[in-house]
Amino acid sequence: MSTKSFQFSLVSTMKYYLGLLIGIVIILGCSKTDIVETDVELQPYFDIFASEGEKRGFIVDYEAERIEGLLQDILSSSVQGQCFRNESKPKKVIIDTEYWANATDLEREFIIYHELGHCFLNRDHLDSSDNKGNCVSIMHSNPGACNFILTPDNRDAYLDELFLQ
Repeated sequence: MSTKSFQFSLVSTMKYYLGLLIGIVIILGCSKTDIVETDVELQPYFDIFASEGEKRGFIVDYEAERIEGLLQDILSSSVQGQCFRNESKPKKVIIDTEYWANATDLEREFIIYHELGHCFLNRDHLDSSDNKGNCVSIMHSNPGACNFILTPDNRDAYLDELFLQ
């Protein structure tokens, strides 16, 4: 084999492997490899949200919607939960660890319903109140916007409004 033939063969082989490597990097870089997981403490509340949604005709599939729930420290003392929406990564419901540790069962339901209202139902804040000053929605923006306490007596009405609006 002549030197020129060998060099040509070597260059062709290197180009082939370089092209193959670039192709693999592009395929892996563009695939959705993020795993959707929810913190074990939040999972029962995510399950309740899904069950309540199904009662109202919604199929709640967190894997398909790419929504996960995390307990983390939120630096702002006035924020108990957040929904981060990102098209290329899973949506994240983040609940402040200190709030979660001190919250009652109904307060935990409220914060999960509110944040999943943003992340799953794509709801915005709704600060409307009835003639008594009570919030008409779980989706109110802050405690001062209207009077709100989630109770066993008003829970179904608030969930109907959440899912059916």
